[in-house]
Amino acid sequence: MIPQPPDTSVEALDRFNRPPPGHSLTGPQEKWGWEKPPRFADPEEAIDFIIDQMETPTVQNDMLSLMVAGVSIEEIVDSVGIGGFATGHFNPDVSELIKAPIAMYLAGLAVENDIQPKMFNTDDGMPREDANVDEAQVMNIMQDRSPETLQVMAEMEGQEEQLDDSFLSPKLGEQPVEQPKEEVTEEV
Repeated sequence: MIPQPPDTSVEALDRFNRPPPGHSLTGPQEKWGWEKPPRFADPEEAIDFIIDQMETPTVQNDMLSLMVAGVSIEEIVDSVGIGGFATGHFNPDVSELIKAPIAMYLAGLAVENDIQPKMFNTDDGMPREDANVDEAQVMNIMQDRSPETLQVMAEMEGQEEQLDDSFLSPKLGEQPVEQPKEEVTEEV
C-alpha cells in the first residue's frame, strides 16, 4: 500500500477552516434521542421499564451469559444507563439514580441462577480500596500547579514546629511537673 502524501492545500492548512462553535445548534432540532424530552422523568418508572425489558427471556439469557462470561454488574449497569440516555428514555440524573436498583436486580438474578456475580470492574470483583490520593501525590500536584500555596503551607508548618518548642505549647499528653516547694521564713 502506497502512503498518501500529506494534504498541503490551503483549505487543509487553514486552522479556521472548520465549523464555528455552536454550529451543531443550528441543525434540525431533536435529531438525537437526548435532545428530546426524556420518556421517563421518574426514576421508579425507569426502573420498572428496564426490569420489564430484562425479564423477557432473550434479554435475561443475554444478561446471564454476560455474567457467566465475567462481565461485571457495574459494566452492565453503566451500559444500560448510557444506552437509556442515548435513546432518550431518561436524562443523565435518572441514569445515575437507577444504577443501584438495577445492580441489585442483576445480582439477585445471578444468585437465583447459581452464578457468582462479579459486582465491580476489578480483577477480583470487589470495590477499589486504593483509589484514595495520598499526601505525597497531593504535594506533587501542588508543587506543579500551585507552588505559592505549597510555600504558604510550608511556612505554616514551620510556625507550628516553633510553637511546639515554646512554653506556650499545649502539651495535652503530659502532666505538669510539680516543683518542690521551698519553705519561706521571715526574718525580723
